[in-house]
Amino acid sequence: MWVDGHILRAEEARISVLSHAVQRGAAVFDVGALRPGRNGTRLLFRPREHIARFLRSASLVGLDVGWSADALLEATVQVARDSGVSTALVRWSAFVSTVEPDLVARPGTRASVTIAILPQDESVAPERARSALRVTIPRDVRKAGPEVFPPQAKVGASYLGPMLAKREAQARGYDEVVLLDGEGHVAEAPTANVFAVTNGEILTPPLGRVLAGITRDSVLALARAEGLVAREVPLSREDLAGADEAFLAATSLPVQGIASIDEHLLKAGAPGPVTQRIRDSLLACERGEDARFASWVVAV
Repeated sequence: MWVDGHILRAEEARISVLSHAVQRGAAVFDVGALRPGRNGTRLLFRPREHIARFLRSASLVGLDVGWSADALLEATVQVARDSGVSTALVRWSAFVSTVEPDLVARPGTRASVTIAILPQDESVAPERARSALRVTIPRDVRKAGPEVFPPQAKVGASYLGPMLAKREAQARGYDEVVLLDGEGHVAEAPTANVFAVTNGEILTPPLGRVLAGITRDSVLALARAEGLVAREVPLSREDLAGADEAFLAATSLPVQGIASIDEHLLKAGAPGPVTQRIRDSLLACERGEDARFASWVVAV
């Protein structure tokens, strides 16, 4: 773990239980991936984009990070190299670690920054992730709108509502929940963007009320590079349930097919042919096997 410029063992990192981050939720984060490449190499997948979004999140909520994107990329490469693992998630965090009793931290308070490497067991590696999810779309829970949280900021506190919705869905036997926005359109899952495939076209909700996911962007770029039609359009509950295929996309997945929505089976099953094609292409990119997107990976 990298903490404010120093490499530490994870157990050496400490934060007060009275810190502003713990008591008031003043924390932002981002999550990337470290994957094995060819010939024993290890590759960070799109770390520049993740770091840029991380810094944007901090700026949106007023956290003073004090590190440049280049410095954070160098630190990320260093801690990933020192970790010795090849399949892991990378977590960048910024938070107010000092005790600040007021709701707003004192002017000039510098946020602490950490970069952690979280090894993944091979049993949960992307190649072995489940690909046939049972999903529900609750009618009584909505994703918080931009008037509550900036949708492009990954703020820890903003995940509480989706967490409660997912916990209730799991208690009812579902694997995942997809939330609607305040206007009744499909928004996203708690930690993933949503895609539908209809008549060969890949459709996903437009930005504005959903997170600009790095994997979301990768899916759209890959689809268009392979000659598939990929569009950002509002989707209703009926659009998603009536699609030929549907899938979720996120760094930790990175693509998981949806088998059913509220017990309604999707026509092509899961994963459908388009979903599988995108999944295979994305995993190849993570391994550095697609020369068209060589700039997406950084060797450690």
